[in-house]
Amino acid sequence: MAKTMNRKKILIACGGSAGHIFPGLTLAREMNRCYGGEVDISFLTTDNELGRSLLGESGFRFRTLPVRGARGCSFREAAGFAYGMLKGSFMSLRLIRSEKPDCFVGFGAYAAGPPFLASLLLKVPTLIHEQNVSMGRANRIMRNFATKVALSFPEECMPVKPGTVVTGNPIRRSALKTDDKKASRRALGLEEGRFTLLATGGSQGSGRINGIVPEALERGGAAIRDSLQVIHLAGKKDMGSVNKKYESMGIIHRVFSFFNDMAVIYSAADAAVSRAGSSAIFELCARGIPTILIPYPFAGGHQIRNASYLRKRGAAIVIKESELTEERLSSSIACLMRDKENITAMKKAMAGLAVSDSAERLSLEVGRLAGLSKG
Repeated sequence: MAKTMNRKKILIACGGSAGHIFPGLTLAREMNRCYGGEVDISFLTTDNELGRSLLGESGFRFRTLPVRGARGCSFREAAGFAYGMLKGSFMSLRLIRSEKPDCFVGFGAYAAGPPFLASLLLKVPTLIHEQNVSMGRANRIMRNFATKVALSFPEECMPVKPGTVVTGNPIRRSALKTDDKKASRRALGLEEGRFTLLATGGSQGSGRINGIVPEALERGGAAIRDSLQVIHLAGKKDMGSVNKKYESMGIIHRVFSFFNDMAVIYSAADAAVSRAGSSAIFELCARGIPTILIPYPFAGGHQIRNASYLRKRGAAIVIKESELTEERLSSSIACLMRDKENITAMKKAMAGLAVSDSAERLSLEVGRLAGLSKG
């Protein structure tokens, strides 16, 4: 009983997207692995379906805050944002005063703002983690007051302050596990010796990728269609239409809305077409998968800068959405299929950017702030 009472409390706040929640969950699981019964971890997130679902299945305690980003310039949007932040701040203040966490960890987005402010006021040590090459607006403000700042990309990518560390972006252990390529393809019902392309737009799918990838493969003609097979993570909304498109083209395919065991997917893939979110990038790098990145052009443009970082190091082909055509994507896919020397060089470059121990690095930093020592 005394052991339970003396556990260090860690409060983790993250936005409601999988790109924020997965790193937070990875950190929490790594801390449980490193420190066992010495930690008591709980979460704060925005009140949306995905956040409630992922955290609800995780086994960790969580609460939601009524915060959201300012999506437009109208008075109504601004008022809704201000109200959510104000209400979230009062809720956070009550929670942190009651729970008395030993450390607060923020993974960016506006869900981290109110509890971060409450932590400052109540003198709780704080760490913020930035997943992208360039900081989002919330983290740019919080870094000036945080006890420690953890970066995913090298310090050369952005101005830093004392107390900044580079940890990488925590990667799910399930994504790191390497399975046999042939066995993974058999498990997915795919042919063992055929070039396999992974298309993914993140946990909720990307309408642009869902539309352009099948069209690009059709544009490539029989030379491409008859030589490859596709694993496509399309999200719930477009899963049916994407599946029908591949069926009409006669391409061997497996379309999923979401897939939990990403180790199987990554092990089966020879190359990928993906958005350029930090979580996706770090997982693809860890698995050394040559990738065509189509960065999401909005949300502050951070995906464009993430993609540029990889392109400059020869690790990825980048096609901006404004320059994306069926012909260009088809040509890039064909290049990956045929140019063995290029794909080998890209694999090496991707693997060279991997930070496979990112979860452990971040766990140790949080542990130090909370007053833990790894025994």
